This record gives sequence, structure tokens and C-alpha cells, in this order.
Amino acid sequence: MDVIAPFQPATPAMIVGHAGPGEPLPLELGEPFALLGGDRLGPEGIPFLVMHEHQPDFLRWVRECCAAMLAAERPWFGGGRLVIGGAAGAGRTHAARWLARVVGVPHGVLNLTDPVIAANVAASGEISEALGASPVTVAMATARCANPIVTVVGADQVGDDVLAGLNAMIDPERCRRWREDRLGVDVDLGEVTWILQSHGARAIPSWVAPGAAEVTLQASPSRKNTVLALSICLEAMGDLGIDPRAERLSWNQISEQLPNDGLRSAKMIYANMVNALRICLRATRTTPSSTLPSNRIAFQGE
Repeated sequence: MDVIAPFQPATPAMIVGHAGPGEPLPLELGEPFALLGGDRLGPEGIPFLVMHEHQPDFLRWVRECCAAMLAAERPWFGGGRLVIGGAAGAGRTHAARWLARVVGVPHGVLNLTDPVIAANVAASGEISEALGASPVTVAMATARCANPIVTVVGADQVGDDVLAGLNAMIDPERCRRWREDRLGVDVDLGEVTWILQSHGARAIPSWVAPGAAEVTLQASPSRKNTVLALSICLEAMGDLGIDPRAERLSWNQISEQLPNDGLRSAKMIYANMVNALRICLRATRTTPSSTLPSNRIAFQGE
């Protein structure tokens, strides 16, 4: 008697690239791209794993996004548009990167202060100023994912021509057929989560992202034993290709290599964490296995 395989729900997907009839699409944009994160939308999934209790407003936004997707029966993660502010070093980029890692989608950076990227965003129609494919399109095509999380840097520093192009990318209606000039393709950016960084004194004009959610991050806690430090530790492990389940590293080992000061910003914590992890790895890989501690990453919260 044949055994019936357990039911596995299909991963939702969508086609993001559109061109004229019969025209081949570059980067396989005419193939279905996955919409990811739906298996983690519940309260014990993304909101729990994002580990940002020190940023309650950001965590509340994550919970609301997950609840909205569940209520709409859209089984993937979508956050729409968020303007995220806060003091320098509060962890804007870390919050976006860590959320993307937890969701299971790529994280891209759209740096509008880069003249090449700015020209691509500002271009309208197939004109010479479009110098390259958007990093958003490249990220989607590389990961075969239609709902990446994109950090937008510099929206508070560029001119109205670039901001008008950004508005076209993130507007809920117009973004469904955003013109990728260099490729000659219309790209559906409707499921992208946009996180626009704002630096307080240089506000982003309200017309760029009308109706966007707004969150202001608090200053980063400077102590070693915080949830922020742990999430940055896990982020650094991912960037260094370290599997926390395979390496016999304890939080005490890692913490001992962190300075007592110099932890005043998320960027500084990340840099010191990378250095600490490299030191610990060198030590564990030159120490006989019988003398290694038996506990792996162990952590005491705030």
C-alpha cells in the first residue's frame, strides 16, 4: 500500500518582469519569484525572532505587518513603506538586515547618494541617464525572491528629481510597473518592503512616501549583555559564514573579547563583534576538543 506523503503547502510566487509580446526578459524576470516568510508570520515567528525589545516601536510595526498579512490571507511578509529615524548608531540598518534574515528574504540597499544609482532612480523612460540596473531588481533576480526588504539611504540628501523617481518606485499603485530603463523591462515592486532611513534634522519630504509608517529608534544600549548584542552577534556569524549550531562557542567566550567601552552604536558593536568572533574561532580551532566548553551560544537577556 502506498504511503501518502504529508501535505506541504506550496510557496506563493509571482512574476515580476513584464515586457512586450515575444520579448525575452533578462535575469529570468519572466519566471515566478517566490514570496517568502509566510511560515513565520505568527506571534511566535517573526515578531519573536526579530529580538528588538529595546526598540518597542519597531517591534510593534513588525507585529502589525505580520498581523495585517495574516488578516489579508497573504501568506508572505510585507511591510509596505516605513520611514525609520533615530540618532546616529541607533541601528537602522541592523534592524532592516536582521528583519530580512529572520523573514528569510534578501536585504538590499538603495543608496541614493551614489550618482549611478541616483541616475537610475531618477530616469523616466529609456534615456541615457539610466546607467545600470537597480540594486533592487538585481537583489530580486539573484535570490529569486519577489518580496525583499530594501533599505533606502540618502532620501534626505538628494534633489527632487531623484525623490520623484523614488516615489514612483514605492508608490503602491505605480510601483507595480516600475520601468527598469537599462533592461527595458517593467518590474513589479509591489511586494517589496521599503525602509527609508531618516536622520532627524534632514527630514524626508512627506510627498515622497505619503501614508508610510514612521518609527524612531532609541539609542542603542551600550552594555554587553543585551538582546541587541546577541542579534548583532548572530548577524555577524551569518556574514562570516559561522553556523552557531556547529561551532562550539559560548556567549561568555565571545563577551570576554568585547571591549568594556566602544559599544555606543550598532555599527561599533558589529565591528567589535566580528573581531571577537574571529579571536574565538582561532582559539577554539587550536584547542583540543576535550578541553572545549560543552555549551554553545548561551545568553542571559537584559
